[in-house]
Amino acid sequence: MPRMQSQPSTHLRGEPGAPGTATGPLWTLIIEPHDLGGGKLANPISVDDALAALAETATTLDQMATARRERGEEESAEILAMQGVMAHDAALADAVRNAAKEIGDGGTDQALIGLRALLAAGEAQAAQLASLPDEYLAARAADVRDVVGRAARKLTGSELTLPERPVILIGEDLPPSVSTEIPRSLLLGIALRGGSRTAHAVILARSAGIPCMVATAGLAVDGSLDGTTALLDGTTGFLELAPSAARIKEAAQGESARAAQQGAWAGLRGQTPKGAHGELIQLLANIGSADDAARAVAVGAAGVGLLRTEFMLLDRQTPPTEEEQVAGLTKIFAAFTPGTPVTVRLADIGGDKEIPYLRLAHEQNPFLGLRGYRLAMLADRPDLRDLFRSQVAATLRAASATGIRARIMAPMITLRSEVEDLLALVTEVRGALTARGEGAAATYAAELGVMIEVPAAALTVDLLAPGLDFISLGTNDLTQYAVAADRTNAALVRFQDAATPGVLALIRSAAEAAATADLEVGVCGEFAGSVAGAKRLVALGIHELSMEPAVIDEVRAALLA
Repeated sequence: MPRMQSQPSTHLRGEPGAPGTATGPLWTLIIEPHDLGGGKLANPISVDDALAALAETATTLDQMATARRERGEEESAEILAMQGVMAHDAALADAVRNAAKEIGDGGTDQALIGLRALLAAGEAQAAQLASLPDEYLAARAADVRDVVGRAARKLTGSELTLPERPVILIGEDLPPSVSTEIPRSLLLGIALRGGSRTAHAVILARSAGIPCMVATAGLAVDGSLDGTTALLDGTTGFLELAPSAARIKEAAQGESARAAQQGAWAGLRGQTPKGAHGELIQLLANIGSADDAARAVAVGAAGVGLLRTEFMLLDRQTPPTEEEQVAGLTKIFAAFTPGTPVTVRLADIGGDKEIPYLRLAHEQNPFLGLRGYRLAMLADRPDLRDLFRSQVAATLRAASATGIRARIMAPMITLRSEVEDLLALVTEVRGALTARGEGAAATYAAELGVMIEVPAAALTVDLLAPGLDFISLGTNDLTQYAVAADRTNAALVRFQDAATPGVLALIRSAAEAAATADLEVGVCGEFAGSVAGAKRLVALGIHELSMEPAVIDEVRAALLA
């Protein structure tokens, strides 16, 4: 008889989420659709029932956050607390009431109007977030769905089934609060058909050292793969079903080699690369939370080249107070030794980054609209100028309390008039602090800078320079505007390359003008976080590169080689 050939293993590709490899049985997280048929529920569900379920969910999430904070699990505690804020949100409650009105009366809808309204309101908010071009903001859609799903399960009395043995979890997505409830010992790895690398579940996986991949094309999440042995590589975004023993051994050897390489890179922390003429190359971090700050310190970042302040504006019903911002910034600044440079980017919002309570008008072309510092100069929106004032005041107060080297940076600057307005705003804030008796903050030294994201700004740095101390090139947007290609359009991905000659020419022009004006110049776009990009930028005379903490070790090793 002819020898039977075994079926080839199935290979699935996705996006890397958290590094490392894992081998084990697959287990599908299936979140059943909430019963809307009416026949299986003992009692009708009213709008009041839905609102009560949200309130109960908020309490549960707050309790979970407290418990994890007491165990020292600060990152998961912050995510759960943030979800608690979402569940408390009056805007979500109003959306549930409005959805109920739209559904109207009659039949099954009336019996389950509260559940239907809850799900409709939650999905509307999640869809709005998911549609945003900003990856971090879009990833918060999973948090909204998680909160609403938890409330809906309270209404229907349903429960999620969790694994009982160590598994590689697969699913459409992994609700962040659910990921915190599964014991770490039972999660060998995670592969999601959806999700994004900035989703909270993925952030938690990285923090816990669980290999993870997202956007896994062709992954079946109907339970048909349960029990199948799989090999997951979160470093490359690769999932192999039914791997051979030889493949498992090869993967283990590869993981050992990667671990050894990462150990060698880590051994270089404390060393500073140099340019062709002996110039020190400073590797800084792009961060957006206190946990990011801790990671930056752990990998030996020389400071922070980009602190995204949007984290203090999200998941709220109203703008943060100055006191709340002082508390948030102080927590981050305290992670660094006094004198460490920390660049605080003022609110980079507007257009493509919608924050409902700010009531920003919808724009047909948001990337060319009211973004960044342009919002601070709207004559009919003094509330927005007050927001920027409060950010500057909070930065000065937190910096004076911690002794860091404060650098305040305005995003989306194009014209000299905007620089002059920024200088005037900072002067206004210092005067207000003095009047309030906060002399230490009012007189605390702070460097001022702007982000160069627009070709017109890159070509006129000499005009923007007076009164500034530094510029930082945001290569993501600079590339987008230079090549006239929406960076969120997958069909135009071939254009999204900062190494394009036209973009490099803009970078060179900005760097040369900054040197002539005696301004420090850095890059905080993704280009700086790649080995090839970092080398190109150093060759152009740029000696300050800011990137995600996870890639600092690799870039440092490449520049030291």
